[in-house]
Amino acid sequence: MPHGMKFDDPKFTKISHRNVWGEWTFIFEGSKLCGLKFRENTDEVKATPSNVQACAYASPDSELQINNRVRNAYHKAVNELNLYLAGKLCEFSISIKIYGTEFQKKVLEVTQHIPYGKTRTYKQVAIEVGHPQAVRAVGNVLHNNPLQVVIPCHRVIDSRGHLSGYALGVGIKRRLLCMEGALPNELMLE
Repeated sequence: MPHGMKFDDPKFTKISHRNVWGEWTFIFEGSKLCGLKFRENTDEVKATPSNVQACAYASPDSELQINNRVRNAYHKAVNELNLYLAGKLCEFSISIKIYGTEFQKKVLEVTQHIPYGKTRTYKQVAIEVGHPQAVRAVGNVLHNNPLQVVIPCHRVIDSRGHLSGYALGVGIKRRLLCMEGALPNELMLE
């Protein structure tokens, strides 16, 4: 995951999906999910649009151009994302592929294993990856997390217990943590 990786290589398949939360772009390499972004910038490479209806089983309009492995992985990923966002799934089982340096991969792998409904601090993650002084570096990796929500970087908070530094915004971070029960309610103020 080089800084700001855009997944522009033709080996990646991008498919957009709209649900009640907004628009998500899934990025696959074969049957492995290697990117999930919420509301991509307009300068991103165009993704295949899904049908506009907000449902768990929206399929891409140009699905005939997608091979079966990618199609099946996409359906599983969309289903799991929608179940998670509805509070009915605690852990993703979709196969993923993490790109990046060894440090970046380690940070994302540690973050991936933070249990549903729990939080860790950036310092705790830094200690767990064996670099206790690399708190800022951990924050940078998580800010550029290519697999938003699937790798739950929203579960990482600052040492004062504040919700800071989330790429999708503090409002989404709070909403996800409230949904998981990690925060008492959405009115909790920092």
